[in-house]
Amino acid sequence: MLSPRFLFDRYLEALARFCLRHSKGIAIGAVVATVLGLAAASRLSFDPEILNLIPQNNREVNEFRKVLHDLGTLDNHVVVVNIPPGADVSTYDPLIASIAEGYRRSSRIDEVHYRIPNPLDFVEEILPSALLFMTPEQLDVVALKLSDAGIRESVARNRTILQTPQSFAVKQLVRYDPFNLAPILMEKFQSAGGGIRIDTASGYYLSADRTMLLILTRPNRPAQDVPFAKELLAEGAAIEARALREFRQTAPPGTPLPRIEHTGGYRIAADDANLIRQDVIVNVLTSFFGVLLLFVISFRRVAAIFYAAAPMVVGLAITFGVAGVVYGILSSASAGFAALLAGLGIDFISVIYGRYVDERNRGAAMAEAIVTSIRATYRGVALAAITTAATFYGFLATDFRGMTQLGFLTGTGILFFVVAVALLVPALIVLSETRNRKRGPRLFHNSFGSEHLVERAMRRPRLTIALWVVFTLVFGALATRIRFSDNVQDLRAKGNAGVINQEKVTRKFGQSFEFMMYVISDRSLDRVLERTHAVTQELRPLVADGTIASFQSIASFIPPREQQLAVIRELERGRADRFDIDRIAKTFRAALVENGFRPDAYDSYLPLFARALAPTGPVTIDEIRNEELLSFTTRYVKRTNDHWMSVIYLYPAGGRWPREVPPRLMALNDLRREEILTGINLVSGTLRRIVRADAIRSTAIGLAVVTLLIFLGFRSVKMTVLTFVPLLSGTAGMMGLMALLGLEFNFMNVFVGLMLVGVATDYAVYMLHRYIEDPPSYHDSAVETSKAVVMAALTTIVGYGSFALSHYPGLRSIGYASTFGILFSGLAAITLIPAILTLGRKRHDA
Repeated sequence: MLSPRFLFDRYLEALARFCLRHSKGIAIGAVVATVLGLAAASRLSFDPEILNLIPQNNREVNEFRKVLHDLGTLDNHVVVVNIPPGADVSTYDPLIASIAEGYRRSSRIDEVHYRIPNPLDFVEEILPSALLFMTPEQLDVVALKLSDAGIRESVARNRTILQTPQSFAVKQLVRYDPFNLAPILMEKFQSAGGGIRIDTASGYYLSADRTMLLILTRPNRPAQDVPFAKELLAEGAAIEARALREFRQTAPPGTPLPRIEHTGGYRIAADDANLIRQDVIVNVLTSFFGVLLLFVISFRRVAAIFYAAAPMVVGLAITFGVAGVVYGILSSASAGFAALLAGLGIDFISVIYGRYVDERNRGAAMAEAIVTSIRATYRGVALAAITTAATFYGFLATDFRGMTQLGFLTGTGILFFVVAVALLVPALIVLSETRNRKRGPRLFHNSFGSEHLVERAMRRPRLTIALWVVFTLVFGALATRIRFSDNVQDLRAKGNAGVINQEKVTRKFGQSFEFMMYVISDRSLDRVLERTHAVTQELRPLVADGTIASFQSIASFIPPREQQLAVIRELERGRADRFDIDRIAKTFRAALVENGFRPDAYDSYLPLFARALAPTGPVTIDEIRNEELLSFTTRYVKRTNDHWMSVIYLYPAGGRWPREVPPRLMALNDLRREEILTGINLVSGTLRRIVRADAIRSTAIGLAVVTLLIFLGFRSVKMTVLTFVPLLSGTAGMMGLMALLGLEFNFMNVFVGLMLVGVATDYAVYMLHRYIEDPPSYHDSAVETSKAVVMAALTTIVGYGSFALSHYPGLRSIGYASTFGILFSGLAAITLIPAILTLGRKRHDA
């Protein structure tokens, strides 16, 4: 009965002879497959949204995503106007108004805000209820301003303002706020801004140092719609260019123009999409030409470029086509699979072509050398390809969308690669060398110095093994110092102008993005407000004991009903003296005359003010009719479909949240399961637990499958165990070096260990298969095989290492970690494996 090994060798020999006979047909078929793959790949687009990378079936994650979606937190387009140093912002009033009006006319924009909600702008609506927005303590300050002395002081101040070169906005105070009560009201509006530092006197969203002004727009489509985001940015650039052109024509000579930038979800999404596409191009080109350059250096033959390039082009084109058909949209994490394929796929070419070169240099004819190289190496190549693909398919066990895409496409691409290599490399050799029969090819195989390492390892096997044991133990101990970064924001692309500008805005305005959100929802607005006020009372002790630094809610804007009723009672008590409208009006008119004003100048104002001193009942959000003021409240209260949402923003003590959410805060949420406590820190903690479980599960599955496949390939427990020796040393070296360099694991590079399983075992398989082929001559054959392993390791480093050029820290960290792991695994494969086999052979002979 024929053995499986003999039958497999017969199949491989038949494959080689098929390639010899049908080389032209194989080349034509490869061209057709490439064209079809590229056609299918034309459907691909890229998803820049980082939230779509994280698991989709977790309660905490979905609550966070839902809150952001319902509130539109990420869907803002912010125009940043950088005011020249020393310039008066009022100089740019026409320019700012022109830009805002241009955006307001856009069909892509629903809302535009660039002025702080100013009580003076809607005095007739807010003045009758103005005092209800204050606390009983603030009423004491109001009473002082409404005393006879306070009234005379305010009127005298108004006269001074009108006689000095103040801005128009300040002079408006004289008309709409003769008693100088606006600063008290502005405290209320400013406190509702969550600690944001604004120069309220300007009337704009202007930073406290008066150098940065914001125009806030709300587009009518989500930021994740990248084509829409790019159209919005293009239209915005035209609006701003037109406004600047008009301003330049009317502004005083020498007036410096402000620099205009953008941030918000739309700019970030558009820039991320561009960066992803740029990363894909850079990764593919770097990997493709990098491995071709190595191939030329290794074999010193121009034709070798085509032997390597053609299978890579075919494999990449077909895999991109599969991506277009299966997914259609790639995330930032999965977009780099092409670089992995280029680095991994070239391994198979290196091993097969390297063996062909060695056979030819020993005097074999072309046909004989092709048959021998396929029959002798393809068994190991196929096993390596299947085990590597299996490790990447292990990513399908994760909940991270980007990693599942990366695993499926890389695993599938490897299988396409190994088929393309088996057919195309022999066919191209035939086509190339048949054309040049008269002068035989000059063949060379660069060892990159590997033969010296292999020879020393086999000459002194005990010392080699001892050095690797010490290395593994020392670097394994260092690996325990590696930290895990669980901040999702650390995955955000570096170099994104939208993110950079967002950080500038944060520094200028002091608006912390390190907040948590406590969300209350109900069909009834009244119940939502009642529960919001109740929760704020429960949060006050957490502020007092330092659990949180502060909180902001609609209660900061519209006071609780009980507080408003207390203000009404206080106004009623003072109606005969300090809040007596008759006394106030009499003193006010007298002061007007004394300061040169007409006594009837405020006849329309005083009736409104009289209503403010005698409110009929508490004010609610339903009674706010001014659109600008109502829009300002949507940060805290918003209607979503048939529900109302109220959001309480919680700010951390010390400026940053601890690694875990404070237990007292979590306990508050546990008591109210119908409400939502969420935030990036809570999501990060949840993802940390998910990714740990996913990494363990995926790695365990990958190791189990690879172990089974290798055992089936070798039918030997000893050889199966030896296959994992380079992986052990390579992983220890990788993690130890990461610890020494201060690199951290994150949600993406934590899966590098699983990637390394496939790569490191491949190198061991190549070295072990050559030993099984002819143990007595292993001293010489190990040197030849080490050339292919070194070449494979270098090309894989180029493929994986190209991730280090990515704008995304997660992908960049994969590049660093995998480079270290592959380097040490490759060195262990060509030194430690031969040393162990040599020592075992000596003992066997003894």
